Amino acid sequence: MAEEYILVRDIICDHSERMLNIKKYYPYFKLTENAFAQYQGGMYSGLDMGYILMAVLRFFIEENNFREKDVTYGEYASFLSEVIRRDFDLNIDESEMSALVFYVFDKIKNDGHPFVYEYYDPQEKKKMSIRMKLIDSRIKDETVTYYITSDAIEFYLDTKEVKDESSISVAQILLSKMIAGRNFKGGVEVVKRINNEVGRLKVRKNEVLSILSHDVFEGIKAYDEFVDSVMTWFEDEQKLYRKNMNMIEELLKRSDNEYTEAFADIYVLETELKKSLSRHSELLGQCTDLQKKADEIIFNAKFSKLKRSYDFKHGLKTIMESDDTSRLGMFVLPLLDLNIKKSFSLTSIDKMLTCKAESEEKADLINENKTEEMYVYEDEVEDERIKANYYGFIKILFGMLMEKETVSLIELNDTLTGEFGDTFLKNGDYYSFLIHLSQKREYECEKVLAKPDTFFEEYLVDFLEKEDKEEYKQMKFELEFDSSNTIRIMDLFEITDIHFRKL
Repeated sequence: MAEEYILVRDIICDHSERMLNIKKYYPYFKLTENAFAQYQGGMYSGLDMGYILMAVLRFFIEENNFREKDVTYGEYASFLSEVIRRDFDLNIDESEMSALVFYVFDKIKNDGHPFVYEYYDPQEKKKMSIRMKLIDSRIKDETVTYYITSDAIEFYLDTKEVKDESSISVAQILLSKMIAGRNFKGGVEVVKRINNEVGRLKVRKNEVLSILSHDVFEGIKAYDEFVDSVMTWFEDEQKLYRKNMNMIEELLKRSDNEYTEAFADIYVLETELKKSLSRHSELLGQCTDLQKKADEIIFNAKFSKLKRSYDFKHGLKTIMESDDTSRLGMFVLPLLDLNIKKSFSLTSIDKMLTCKAESEEKADLINENKTEEMYVYEDEVEDERIKANYYGFIKILFGMLMEKETVSLIELNDTLTGEFGDTFLKNGDYYSFLIHLSQKREYECEKVLAKPDTFFEEYLVDFLEKEDKEEYKQMKFELEFDSSNTIRIMDLFEITDIHFRKL
């Protein structure tokens, strides 16, 4: 019974944590699935979206974090054009290349929407959703610039550490992203990862010293490798530590409600980062001692190689040839003048008594019951509003098409105004609804349910599944644009009339 209980507990209680670990890989496989099959009739199906995605993420890490600058669309386009021409031997004109580069960028940004990964939580007994973006944007000096998110950095690091940079530096960059994104619990996990790396480097330092003691030549190779891969980054790592400590101190000074609620998490992160900084400083001191000891060992090894060794057989042969026994004194006199008296300084006893043994490092405890908090983001609120509005628009349009064969946009506007009030035509979601709806000239609901192609069709699928009416699922209709007739909207603008015709 106990084994069965443990089994059930592992399946149920650990499921959410496993799903949160998997989420970072979801956008990669979503993007690489038939990425170029539909674009330009499959003309560019030879391109590998997986390779292109990893190249773009590495470019953004280089620009955003190592060079500390945001990326403009022009810089991205220039980089990716060179990658495609160089690595895929694809020679196309500038207009086609510009369209291809924009298509890839739109895919990676997911048309401005986050990637949504859904899973079932057996503890809550309901479906949960996780949202993440790879590339996000912001306006800086009246220019739209782009930057990589912490989720994308974490995904890239899980595939392979960034070449030519220390893993501590890269983890510190990821920590900065998480602090800026208010993911303080995730930041604690990153600090623990840094502590593990510091502990590994301490062990490696001892291994290098051990190799030097036994084999100088192999030890020099190990020492040089350790210096190149570890010790050259100490200054940069210390700067990043100070930068993150300053960010946390600034947050603790703020009195905003959103930071007040997370004050406990920020304090825990500050405490862990201080411990990590202390351990990193200890490693720096130990590596300085390693340099001194390495220099001593190498010097002694060189000196011993330069000293001549005495060959006793050759010396005996020389004495016999010269027939001079007085030379035997070279062997005997050192043995007759040995200093057998030894002294021990009393001050050394005081040093022995006051010397404290180094305390062993204690492993960090992992809280198995910890769960990641679910936040409601601003774009989630907007998505829910848009979905609710589209739902109402589609329902009224389908209701009108069930009553008559053809419905004009003027009739639809009048019906919606009567339903939602005189100010309805100021609703921006209605015009985005019309734009999305106009992407296709004909809709067949059965085919849409089987495979939605556009964002509007995804909203349409949601409507059909919730309404669950057979007559709606059998609905077929087309859009006919009457360019000869325009509709004036509240003396603000004009739009072309549309006739919705049931087939």
